[in-house]
Amino acid sequence: MFDKLVVDDLQAWAKREIKVEPWGDFPLGKALMGAPEEMELILDFTGLRGSGANIYKSFVFRLGKWRYFVAKVDEFMEVNPNYTELYNVMVAQKQRLEGAIKTGLTSVANAVADYELMQHDLRRYREIINYFRQGQKDEHVLRSLFVDRVDVYTGEGYSMVTMAKRWPTIITDFIRMKSEWTDIDTIKRELDVSQAEATVLKTKNELYKEWKQMFFPVVKERLARLETLVKARKKSVEEYRNWLKPYITKYKAMRETSEKALSYYISDPFSTPAFGTSDALTGTRIWCWIPLSIVEKRKVEALREVKGKGTNFVIDPYDDIVKEWKKRIEEKYKVEITDEEVRDILENAIRKSPQAYCSQMDPAHLYYIFFDIFIVLNTLKTPPPEGLELDNIMFIPINIWYMSHNILLIHILEIYAREKAMIKYINEIIGTEEIEKEEAKKIEALFEEKKEEKKNETWEKTKKKLKIWGEKFAYFFIKPGPYETIFFERVSKAYSRGGGKYWKQMIDFLKELMQIE
Repeated sequence: MFDKLVVDDLQAWAKREIKVEPWGDFPLGKALMGAPEEMELILDFTGLRGSGANIYKSFVFRLGKWRYFVAKVDEFMEVNPNYTELYNVMVAQKQRLEGAIKTGLTSVANAVADYELMQHDLRRYREIINYFRQGQKDEHVLRSLFVDRVDVYTGEGYSMVTMAKRWPTIITDFIRMKSEWTDIDTIKRELDVSQAEATVLKTKNELYKEWKQMFFPVVKERLARLETLVKARKKSVEEYRNWLKPYITKYKAMRETSEKALSYYISDPFSTPAFGTSDALTGTRIWCWIPLSIVEKRKVEALREVKGKGTNFVIDPYDDIVKEWKKRIEEKYKVEITDEEVRDILENAIRKSPQAYCSQMDPAHLYYIFFDIFIVLNTLKTPPPEGLELDNIMFIPINIWYMSHNILLIHILEIYAREKAMIKYINEIIGTEEIEKEEAKKIEALFEEKKEEKKNETWEKTKKKLKIWGEKFAYFFIKPGPYETIFFERVSKAYSRGGGKYWKQMIDFLKELMQIE
């Protein structure tokens, strides 16, 4: 039901269930991540309708008051068609959203089509204005425009194009003329043409001067009008797109389990329409974390603060391990997270959010207690005469982890990538300006000369492995990294026990909400 995340592999790596290249086993000293599995707990509560939602809301709000930073990382829902009231409401809401999205996309498409037509007209009028500007210095341009765009439509035997059969140089002669030549004899003498051609050229010259006098003000007026309309249409396209974003986001949030896999109705035991029950299933996965301080008697850890954008931490969390997992996150969500973005994320992570009681990270702390909680709520309505309306909320399970802040940064990067992927998904559906710029870059790249330096990939991989092997060898002589390395004597006792008070506080509160002794 829940999507598999990149950090699920990270957790398996920390538990030594899998090996990750190029590191192999989890590298103590360069990072710290562990789970006191004896604290892993499943809570299952059944109560009256509405009790499940009350427990969830009370729990999430209380986490904020306890100074946890809380984030939702996944959710799903499914409503059995037998649950007529809820199913009809959900389907009707989805249909309303679908209708709004379809109407909006149609409006965007029509607005874009209008915008393109106006842009075409605008380009033509800008071209004509440029001809008039050039014509102030060189009238040949305007005369050519008159021949091509005006005179050619006067018809067979009347246009200079058709007269060229009789006088082959008439178009050239007309372009060479000057507006002040109003006399036939002057035209005949200056251009060395016959009396008949000079008469035609005089007439065409009068028509040209009249066209220029009448058409130029019209062109300026239409250009100003088109400039205004194009800007307005472009703005309306952007407004249509912005208007669509919340509708698509809400529709995406109403994703049903069966959209991903039909197994819910085929093999999932929670779906039993034949029993006559009306049920709805919804689930959410939340992460919450809080700084962990390990205080030892008569020992104070020396703090080294690194200054700079995104680096004002005791130790810079953006290290090689984070960069390696960042690549995996980028591959899964088909997004790019630049180093500059990571620095911005770190810079914002230490600031207190207006929507939260605390910041994501504390620059003075190296370690955190992290809860990974899967919550499933089953709303059930059984048939009469013994039927009841019940909520069954399950925490399956509540996982607790302790981790160094570079590992926490990987989790924060996955949240960021999921948000960025959603934004990209919405932008692709409605075709925003950002997507147009990306496509324009791809087109430009087709015409750019590729200047790629050939690298010996085998040697690069070998150097990377040698670095890892060197760090493993150095582990026996010097500390391989800035984080704790003594697992059984220190980590299992100090860090695991240090998280016990947070675990107990959370479990006791949930049991109190569930009225469990």
